Amino acid sequence: MDAYNKLRPSTEIETCKCAFAEGLFLVDLLTDNPLHCDSCRKEVDPERLKLTVEETESVARWFSVASALYRLWLDSGEYEDYAKARLLDPNSQVNRQGLEVARVLSARIPTRLWFFHDTDDGEPTICPVCQSELDTDVKWGTGMCPKCPIQL
Repeated sequence: MDAYNKLRPSTEIETCKCAFAEGLFLVDLLTDNPLHCDSCRKEVDPERLKLTVEETESVARWFSVASALYRLWLDSGEYEDYAKARLLDPNSQVNRQGLEVARVLSARIPTRLWFFHDTDDGEPTICPVCQSELDTDVKWGTGMCPKCPIQL
């Protein structure tokens, strides 16, 4: 299987049409691809970014786990608290892996990990990783960390 197919958008409706993707978010928006344009927030095909097989595989591995945890949390069943705890913990495997993927991709194109937060818990004001105050002057989400590749 072509590594790009693991992340290829399943429909053109959700595909980024921007002339140039200036930045990316790694985020699960309940789509087939976690690579989203930071301008339009639509999916960006990894082949368009010319990601290597290794980069594409690392995004797919992170997304597989992040997506599973997010869906467990959404299900609101017996795994909800476990999934939420893993998604909120900046030291959990899924978040360490997501931050590493964001850092690796940032060598090519600025990339931020869209860090999970539960809106029932209020809006975050500090970075969950470094505790810096969030920059709230953002187009998408609540804020971004000026030091870490984190978006909330």
